[in-house]
Formats: sequence, C-alpha cells, structure tokens
Amino acid sequence: MAARRSGPGGLLRSSAVVSLGVGLSRVTGLARTAVLAAVLGTTALADGYNLANSTPNVIYDLMLGGVLAATLIPVIVERMEADDQRSIDAIATWVVTALVGVTVLGVALSPLIIRAYTIFKGDRAAADAQISVAVPLLVMFMPQVLLYGLDTLFTALLNAKRRFAAPAFAPVLNNVVVICVLLAFQRVAGTDLSIDAVLDDKPALFLLGLGTTAGIVALVVVLVPAMVRAGIRIRPNFDHRNPALRSVVRLSGWMVGYVVANQVSLWLMKALVNGTGEGRASGFEYAWQFFQLPYGLVAVAVMTAFMPELSSLASRGDRQGYRQRLGQGYRLAMMVIIPVTVLYVTLATPAIRLLLRQLLGTVISSAFTESSVGLTASMLTWLALGLPFFVTFLFMMRGFYARRDTRTPFIVSLWQNGVQIGLSLALAAVMGFQGALLGFTLAYAFGALMAMGRLARQTGGMGPVVARALGRYLLAALFMAPMAWGVAQVIGSGGFVHTAAQLVVATGIGGGTYVLVLWLLGSDDLALLGQLRGRAATTATTAATAETATAGEQRTIDV
Repeated sequence: MAARRSGPGGLLRSSAVVSLGVGLSRVTGLARTAVLAAVLGTTALADGYNLANSTPNVIYDLMLGGVLAATLIPVIVERMEADDQRSIDAIATWVVTALVGVTVLGVALSPLIIRAYTIFKGDRAAADAQISVAVPLLVMFMPQVLLYGLDTLFTALLNAKRRFAAPAFAPVLNNVVVICVLLAFQRVAGTDLSIDAVLDDKPALFLLGLGTTAGIVALVVVLVPAMVRAGIRIRPNFDHRNPALRSVVRLSGWMVGYVVANQVSLWLMKALVNGTGEGRASGFEYAWQFFQLPYGLVAVAVMTAFMPELSSLASRGDRQGYRQRLGQGYRLAMMVIIPVTVLYVTLATPAIRLLLRQLLGTVISSAFTESSVGLTASMLTWLALGLPFFVTFLFMMRGFYARRDTRTPFIVSLWQNGVQIGLSLALAAVMGFQGALLGFTLAYAFGALMAMGRLARQTGGMGPVVARALGRYLLAALFMAPMAWGVAQVIGSGGFVHTAAQLVVATGIGGGTYVLVLWLLGSDDLALLGQLRGRAATTATTAATAETATAGEQRTIDV
C-alpha cells in the first residue's frame, strides 16, 4: 500500500487544487463570519454561542490537536512506505478511542467549562443567563471534538496517499452548511434574540446547536468517498505496544506542553474579554477571524514554500544557507504583514462596517448594529498591533522545527504565555478588554524577541540584511499610515457603495504609497515574490500537509 508518487506535473496540479481549495475555504469562512454577525450580532446570545462553539476547538487542541497535526503525517507516511497496515490501524484505533473518551468527558464537564469563561463577570445575573444558553449549546457542540480528530486523521491518511482535493475543499462544505443553518435559524427564531426567548423556542435552539455540528459532520463525511477511492481501509487494532504508536507518543513530547501553555493563555484572554460586558466575547471572535486572515493567506504560504529547504539545509549542517533562506522567508512575510497591519489599524472601522454590517444588510435583516461595528473594530485595532509580533514569533517557531528542535519552542512559548497571563490580568484590571488585548500584543513582542535571540544563538542570526529590510518596511509604513487614514477621512462613511469606495480608494492609495517608498529606497524586496512563485510547483505536498496542520493550529492562537 505504498503512497502514490507524483511527477512535476502532478505536483503542479496538486498545488493548484490545494490553492483553490484553501482560497475558497477562506472566502466562505469570511462569509460564514459575516452571516453569523448579521444573524446574532453582538448580543448575549451571540456571546454564549461563540464561547460554546469555540470550546470544542480548544479542548481538541488541548488534548490531541496540536499533537496529532505535528506527528500523524510523518509517521503515517513512513508506515505506508513500509506497507505496514497493522501500525496504521493501531494508530487510528487509539486516536479514535482517545477522542471518544475526551468527547464524553467534555459533555459531562460542560457546565464547569462554561462557568470558567464567566469567572470575571461582575454581573452574576448576566453570567447565569449566559451559562443557561451556552451549556446546552456546548453539549450539542462537544461531538465536534471527535469530528475534528477524525478530520485530522482522515486528512493525514489522504495526504500520505498524495490525495489533496477532498481535504482542501471539505472546509468549504462545512462553511456552506453552517451559513444555511444560521439563515434558517433567523427565520425560525425571528427578531427576538434574547436568551429567554431562544431557550423557550426548543426548535430554534436545537437548530442552532445541532445544525452547527452538522457542518463538522459534513466536513468529515465528504472525506469518506475519497478514502474509499484511495484504497484506504482501517480495521480496529488495540495493540498499544505497536512501535508506530509509540513513535507518535515519543514525537509528541514537548508539543503537549506547547499546546497546553497556549490554551491556558487563550482561555484567560477570552474569559477576561467576556467579563468586560455583553457582546465582548462575540466582538473578539469576529475580530479574531480578521486578525487570522493575513496570517493564513500570507505567512503560512511563505512558511510552506520555505520549510522543505530550511529542513534540508538544517539537516546538512549548512548554517549559512539556512540563515539566508530563513531571512528571505521572513522578509517576504513581513513585507506584506506590516502594510496589512497599517490597513487594519487605520481602516478597521470601515472594513468591519462594510463586511459585517452593510454587505449582508442589503439582503437580510442584520442584528449587527453600528455599536457592534465600533466594538469589533476596536478589538481588531488592538489585535492588529500585535500582528507583526505574532507572525515573527510563529515564523521563528517554524525555524526551530526545521532544525528538529521542539524543546526550545516549548520553553519560549512557556515564557511568552506566562508574560501574557501576567500582563493581561494586570492591564485588563485597568483598561478592560483593551488591556487584555494589549497584554497579548506585548507578550508576543516579548516572545518574538526571545525566539529570535534563541535562534540567533543556534544559527548566528539572519544578519544585517534582514534588519535593513525591516527598517525599509517600517519607514514605508510610516508614510503609508497617514495617507490611508487621511484618504478615508476625506471620503467619509455612508451607505454600502460609499463605504466600499472609501475602503478601496484608501487601501489603494495607502498600498501604492508603501510600494512607492520601497522603490524610492532602492529596495529589491519585491523581487522576493518571484522566488515564492517559483517554489509553488515544488511544494504541493508540503502545502497540503501544512494546511492540515494549520487548520488545527489556528484553533489555538498558535498557528
């Protein structure tokens, strides 16, 4: 049962399929967020829904997600190459067994889990109301833990067989199903989105809960025909002494602590934000989707393209080549992430108004009010301040992984999360949710510097070329920011067309200013884009694998 080989033409086709699937997944994911915002807004019901719906992701990653994403694919590929079906069966059997156990435990602990999100709420009546709707929703959402695990397992098996289409497009089906469920809920529930009204309307409550989970069922079920066509058969094998299973456990190692540390700080940030008032938890979830978008579209693509060569250079002991390639990848990522950060900070309000209020408000009744716009835009602005540090931190983590070093990322992440917990608690007490988000930014700035320092001691650093490039990007951003903001102020806000024009023109002039300043500075950085395009055809397998891992990792705050 050896994995199917692909020549250059096959790799190019696979790359195109993965890219199309990922692109559609991002677009439909953004549409899903827009529909969710339009249907539920930033109401107390929305807070309960969003907290409950994000919890299976947290539990899955806390228990198994990051571990499975980091270890399953290499071990399964190795066992397939050796035609060792019994080992693959043993891995799948014990993964599913563990997932079922975690799911059952999660259902039993649902009331305690939801209460943990409300510990910072001063208004206990509001906290009790949130608990009353979030607990039954979480019970209906908890099977998603098992489903996410099956998705990771099935995708790993398909990727090992060089089958990428179904895993790439499956998230699109999930998004479409949930969009339909939300629109149906709006028709069933009507305009009264109070918690009491929804609790009294059992069909609406079950539609919202079970319908959302049905989207994850679709995500998994659509992979089954692809597995059948690929000749993948799994049979129960409870051999806990199987060497491949032990290899998965051994490779997990430091990754377990890494994921746990990230999940603790994520829970704290959500609990702190939720404790500052109604709508805060939902505003954070909507803003977080926008915050993750440039990372998923830009940084992950760059990491995917450069990771195979970085790993090869590290294994050969070529420190100079490793430093050069790491520096090139980092420059390319930051060249895009820095201007995106500027756009988020300067244009957050028109972007949120257009995409979450006005776009769907023209065709359906929207619960996303102008106050929801202000709240979500404010959260996006505070989060965006940390975007360059977030990307830097995670890029350095990939640098360690390329060197087969998982211990250092754990240590650095432990420090970063410790700093985030301390700062978020202290600053939230003074500034509210803004303090919690500022703690996130400052902690990732600390973690990024620490990670760069540790990696520099191992490899000699990325050198003055990267420092000069960052200086050019920052200088260009300083010219870009007032241009984008000023144009937006001159055009002003209005209806859908007016806001769209405001956003497009301000983005175009701001982006043009950024590129112009880089050109005037004699920068050759834009030529790096050609390098990434040149690598695309040779990284299809890695791209699909990275997207699988990233889907799990992005549910955690660490990607």
